[in-house]
Amino acid sequence: MAEQIKRQIAEKLWIGDLKDGQYIKEEGLRPNYVLLKNNNKVSRVNLVGTVVSVNADRGYTDVCIDDGSGKMSIRAFEQNAAMDALKIGDPIFIIGRPREYGQEIYVLPEIIKKILNHKWLEVRMLELKKLKVVPAEEHDISEHNVPVEDTVVVEEVVEDKTSVAVKDTIKSLDSGSGADYEEIIKQAGPEADKIIANLLKNGDAFEVSPGKLKLLE
Repeated sequence: MAEQIKRQIAEKLWIGDLKDGQYIKEEGLRPNYVLLKNNNKVSRVNLVGTVVSVNADRGYTDVCIDDGSGKMSIRAFEQNAAMDALKIGDPIFIIGRPREYGQEIYVLPEIIKKILNHKWLEVRMLELKKLKVVPAEEHDISEHNVPVEDTVVVEEVVEDKTSVAVKDTIKSLDSGSGADYEEIIKQAGPEADKIIANLLKNGDAFEVSPGKLKLLE
């Protein structure tokens, strides 16, 4: 049985505040989130910063940005033209999902745009300095100052026990080089294909090689 949930609004944050939060993992396909020091739960973020490093030699693209409060790694595990076009010194706008690896919080990008008018950086910095701490649900998406559309959509989530079974299957089949996609489908049942698609989309799994999947934990 599936249920309908709304995608979380991307919260405008200082990178330093995001890094100081605690990453919380939820069961199944429920979105993981960062628990901030003000007790807000953030599963999507809206960041602005300047690119300070670019690395594509790790099997994925890793771009580090700095907004003056701290540095944050932005990682794409699949081909991403917007990421590939970034250079050191580019001011950029990012909407994405926080993830954790090795006790380090990073962001899996959904939207990446270069900021052509540098005044937007000044606007965001001023905005963050004035930003009051309010519950996430009270933020108005129309108030984002950088002109990028971010619509609220409805996503389908398969019941948790099924998604947990798929994750367990991937773990059991992964001897180090990844789990075979066809074998996962064979063992986990007909819902596995949809769940795998969501795991890949949300950055909870990635292809280490064609047809081989690995959970990102």
